[in-house]
Amino acid sequence: MKLNPKFLQAAADAAIPLLGYFLWEWNLYFILLFYILDLVASEIIAHLSTRKIRENLGQQNTDIKRPIFSFFLLLVVCLLLHVFASIAVSGIDFKKEALAFWFYEDMGIPQGYVFVPLIVFVAIQRYRMEFLMRGKFRTTALTDFWSQHFRVYFILIGGIGMLLGIAQLFVLPEQVYVLTAVGAITTYTLYFKPD
Repeated sequence: MKLNPKFLQAAADAAIPLLGYFLWEWNLYFILLFYILDLVASEIIAHLSTRKIRENLGQQNTDIKRPIFSFFLLLVVCLLLHVFASIAVSGIDFKKEALAFWFYEDMGIPQGYVFVPLIVFVAIQRYRMEFLMRGKFRTTALTDFWSQHFRVYFILIGGIGMLLGIAQLFVLPEQVYVLTAVGAITTYTLYFKPD
C-alpha cells in the first residue's frame, strides 16, 4: 500500500507543533516561531526554484519585483503574527520568548540548534523531491509559480486577519489557537496545496 505524499507531508507538518505543545511545554508563541522559521525556509526555496526555472529557460535573472514583493509579504505575515501574539498572550515579551524558544532544552541540547537545521534539511529535501526530481522546473511557468507562492501568503494574511478580528472581540484559550493553526495548515496541505 502506497501512502499519499500529501498525507505524509501534512502529518509531518502537524507532528512537531503538536508534540511541542503537548509534550515539550511549548506555548503559542513557540509554535508561531516554528512556523515563521518554516516560512523563511520556504521563501528561500522559492527563490532557488525560480533560479532553476530561469536556468531551464535560459533566462537571466532580471525580475526583482516579484522576489521583493514576496519578501514584503513574508514580513507582513511575520508582523501580523506578532500583533496577534501580543493580543492573544497578554504581557508577552518577544525577546524573552524568542530566546526561551531557542535555548529550550528537553534532551540536553538547546532546540534552536536542532530545529533550524532540521527545518532547512526538510525544506531542501522537499525542494529536491517535489521540484527537482519530478522535473517541475521544466513544466512550471514563472508567472504560475509566483502566483501560487503569493496565494499562500494571501491565505495566511486572510487567516491571521480573521484571528485578529476574533481576538479583538474575545481571547480564546491558547490550546484553541494552537489546534486551529495546525488544523488550518493541515487542511491546506491536504486539499488546497498544488501538486
